Order: sequence, then C-alpha cells, then structure tokens
Amino acid sequence: MKNLYLFLFLFLCNACSNPNKQILDEELSKTPILSASFDSLLSEVRHLSPRDRIASMIKISYRNEEEIDGIQKQERLLMEILPLSSGKRRKEILFQLVTLYNNLDRFGIPGADLKGLKWIEMLETNHSLSQKEEWRVNEMKALLLNEVGNQDEFLPIWYKLLKQYRETDRSKDVGKCLLTIANHFVMLEDYDNALPLYKEAYQLALKHEFVDLEKASGIMLIKHLCGAGYYSESLEYYNKIRVNQEIAFNSSVQNEVIKSYIELNKSDSARLYLAERLLLEGGDKIFLNCMMAETYIPEGQEDSAFIFLDRAMESYKEKKKYYQGKDREVVLPGYFLSTCYLFADLLWKKGKVQQANQYYTFVEPLMKEVVRTPIQMEFQIKALTNFSSFCRETKQYEKALNLLARRDSVLQTYLEFKAKNDKKNYAERLKIQELKHELNESEDVNRINTHVAAICIFLLVISVAATFKSISMYRKLKKQGAVNYRLQGMIKKCDEGDVPESHSASMDQYELLFWQALHKVRDEQYFLKSDLTIETLADVLNTNRSYLSVSINRFCDKGFSVWLNNFRIQHAEQLMRENPSIALKDLPEQCGYATTGTFVRNFKRCHNMSPSEFMNKLLIEQTLPKVEKTFQ
Repeated sequence: MKNLYLFLFLFLCNACSNPNKQILDEELSKTPILSASFDSLLSEVRHLSPRDRIASMIKISYRNEEEIDGIQKQERLLMEILPLSSGKRRKEILFQLVTLYNNLDRFGIPGADLKGLKWIEMLETNHSLSQKEEWRVNEMKALLLNEVGNQDEFLPIWYKLLKQYRETDRSKDVGKCLLTIANHFVMLEDYDNALPLYKEAYQLALKHEFVDLEKASGIMLIKHLCGAGYYSESLEYYNKIRVNQEIAFNSSVQNEVIKSYIELNKSDSARLYLAERLLLEGGDKIFLNCMMAETYIPEGQEDSAFIFLDRAMESYKEKKKYYQGKDREVVLPGYFLSTCYLFADLLWKKGKVQQANQYYTFVEPLMKEVVRTPIQMEFQIKALTNFSSFCRETKQYEKALNLLARRDSVLQTYLEFKAKNDKKNYAERLKIQELKHELNESEDVNRINTHVAAICIFLLVISVAATFKSISMYRKLKKQGAVNYRLQGMIKKCDEGDVPESHSASMDQYELLFWQALHKVRDEQYFLKSDLTIETLADVLNTNRSYLSVSINRFCDKGFSVWLNNFRIQHAEQLMRENPSIALKDLPEQCGYATTGTFVRNFKRCHNMSPSEFMNKLLIEQTLPKVEKTFQ
C-alpha cells in the first residue's frame, strides 16, 4: 500500500509543472534520507529544470542527518549539482560541502579533513567573502587543520578570530574562541594559560546568560582547577553552579568534587557528597561505593572501608551475572585497582596477611592490563610496587620478581610516553609564545609603548626590591656562615676530645647552647627518639626550655619541632635512596616518629608529596638513565 501511494505521488508530480515542485520539495524534506522512498523521489528531482534541481538538492543538503550514510548521500547530491552551478549558488554549495566534510570528519571518515580543506581553498581563491563568511570559513578551516595535526596554523586563526569577535562585540563567538584555545592549552598541560580563558568564558556566559557556554566552561573549570591542584577553588566554582542540574550530575564533575574533598582532607564532606549521589537514581554505584571506601582507608577505618568495598563488589557481581545471562562479557572496572590495593596495604599493615593477599589478587589482572593513559599507568606502577613488596615479605619470591618485571615494563612505557609528550608539548608552547609575540607586535604602537613603559617601571621596582633583598640575604648568610664555621670547628674539636676554653668563651651563651643541641640531636642522633621534646633535650643539656628555644630560633630561623622534623625527614629520604624497595610502613618508626600520620604530614611539608609518591619518583629517576640509553 505504501509503495502504491508513493507511485501515485510520483505520477502526480510528473503530470504537474513547477507549481507542484514545492510539494515535491516538502516531501523530500520530510522523508528520511536513507529510505527507499527518498531515493525514488530523488529520481524525480533530476527531471526538474537545472535551476529547480539545484535549489531542491541544496535544500536537502541542509537537513540534519545523524547517520554517516545520510551525510554521504548529501555529499553526492552536492557533487552532482556543483558543475551545473555558478556565482552565488556555487559559493553556497562549497560552503555546505565544507560543513558536510566537517561532520564526516567527526564520524572518523578517512580523508574528510583534507577534502574539506581543498574546498575551503577553492572558496578563498575563487569567491569574494563577506566578513561573516570569512569568519565562518576560518572557523571550519581551523577545525580541519587541527584534525590533520597542523598546529602552526590552527592557533593563529583562533587568536585572530578572538580579536575580531571582541572588536565587533560578538560575545557568543568570543566565548567559543576562548573555550577552543583553552582546550588546546589543556592538551599541552599548560593550565596557567588555560584556566584564565575558562574563567573569562564563564564570566561572559553569566553576563549574557549563555546557558550552553556556562555549562561547558563551568565543567571545564571544575575539572581542570582540580587537575592543576587548585582544589579549594574547584569546589568554590562547583558550589556556585551546582544549581544547574546538568553540571551537578555530570559524572566527570562528580569525580573532581570527590577528589578535591579528599585532597583537602575533608573526608566527611566527601562522604556526605557521595551519600547524596548514592541515594539518587542512576549513577555508577560501583564507582561511588569504591570512592566511599577510599575515604576511610587513610584514616585506618578498616570496618567502614570494608562495608562499602563489599557493596561495590556485590554490585559488580550482580552486573556480571545480569550480562552473562545476555551472553555479554563484563570487564572488571579499572577504579577497583586504586581502592583494592590501598585497602590491601591497610590490611597488610595491620598484620592481616591472608585478607590482604585476597584483595591484591582480586585486582592483579588490572595491574597487568595494557592501559593507554599516564594516570592509569601511575596507578599500576604504585600497585605493582606495593604488591611486590608484600610478596617479598610473605616469601612469594617468584611472584614478586614477576610483578617487578611487569612494573619495570609499565614504567618504561610511561617514561617513553612522558618524554615524547613533554617534548611535543614544549615545542608547541614555544610556538605559542612566538605566536603571542607576533600578535602583540601587530597591536597599535601606542598600546605597545604604554605596555613597555609599564613593564620598565615594574622591572625597576623589582630590581630595587631584589637589590635590597640580596643585601639583606648576604648579610644574613654571612653571619650564618661565620656561625656554621665556628660550630664545625667546635664539633671537630669535640670529636677529638679537646674543646679549648678560649674558643668556647668566645661564643655567647646562646651560640654555645645551640652547638651543644646540634651535636646531641644531629651527631648523636637524638632525633631518632620518638619521645624527644624540647623539655627533655633541655634537661640533657642542663638548661631550661626558654634558653634552648631562643638559641634554636636565633641560629636556625625555625622552631624546635620544625628543626627536629627536618633531621627525621632527611634521614627518611636517605633510607629510601639507599633502599628504594623499603617497606613504607616501617619508615616512621625508623625515623623517630610515633605515628604514621605525623610522618606523612611532615614529609609532605618538606617535599610537597607523600612518601609513596617520593618513592615512585626515586624509582623513575633510577630507571630514567636506562630509558635514555634506548633513545641514544
């Protein structure tokens, strides 16, 4: 019956003249472009006059097709009428062809980017373009150049467009440029340049109520502020825009919010946030339960961590059972790796070897899985290192060696990737600096002179301040150097059993007391005593707390606790360098700390990283020379 109606319609169209062309066009615009009826109607279009045929086919090409075959049919239609067109129609067809090739490129069709650039070149060469048409061409050209990897031309086009859009007050287009340039900087891991652009785009969206721009820039701000380590600021932006449901429930945003709370040691806030997400319909319950468990592990709350990790595993088993009934395989989610190996570390530390082994073994396939991103590789390196240490301690020597071999393989891949990526990113940043320099040179001469004058004044102020600071530091270092020289002499004399009274008498009472304290704490390793306090040290030196505190502050510019902890952390660093496979759980006691938390907190203060991160850095430093030899 449907075919009968179709043939009747075609018969009527053939029997009628141009007045019925509009009916035909309307039917073409409604019919799905992949259907047989469309192909039948299309054959009728070819019987129209060239002028009417071109108009109908251009109209068809503007349809929003969601499948590759439909877009490719539109491409063939335009290629068919291109030789028949001229002037304004030809320019319109070329514009639409470039648009279609952009769409095909997003579908991953090989060669679509190069074809699009070819038609852009024809547009620019053979047709005069208005300002708006030129902007449109440049935007499409920049997108295609980025796809073919031509970064030398990609960014200059966007900077030029940004300047022109600002001059003509095209706010929405300014926002689009800001996001595109910022995304490119993120790809180069250049957050210092990316974040201000995202913030500008976000403020622009609020000012003009651009909903899509607010969503896009807001998500990027939360994500990349967290990625750059600005956790508090990331949460500030989240709290501002959480009223937007699309942003608040975006999965990538949720991940960054959780990470920010954990990094800021706000475990209760992270748990409250996770509890809200777990109560909502939908969402990845496995991931959310894993994250909830992970908030309890650093606090040593084994029972609470177990409850949520067990829930995550139950959810995984249910999901696996459900899909097995449909003959579909379920892969173990990657986020189990971090939670399980950290929980296994906690169990191991508490002496629960058998349970620790179970959790290590559960995620062992994830440790050995081939991954592509640096973050996944870092998780694998940490997990493999800890699991191999566990196997050595439990006398599973062969397995420990296999794990270390796998870790070294992942580490080498990671280093090669980082070296290649860093080299590429560095080269791109240099090009961007040159580009910015060229753009600045093209600005108005008066603006440049103003900037130069301001810079000169700023540099002059900095120079004066730096000169005064240098003089002050020189005097201070000179005084400190003289004191250190005398102290070293006294230490040497003391080691030889002979401290001349004249030498001792030449020191004031605070200087002498400081030397005595230094000798006891550093040389006799009193810093390894976990119960050492300023009061107990004062008793050993036959003085009082006040005199000792003043002495240390005067000659070290720091308090007793910081001074003492510096010796302990230096000792910890020395132990790790001498034995990179040392068990981290034993370090606090060996360095004079009563608790692991105090050790970790002081280590982070000195090195801006945790002991485990420092250990991984040492492993990378030791492996790097081997990797570099492979490049030579």
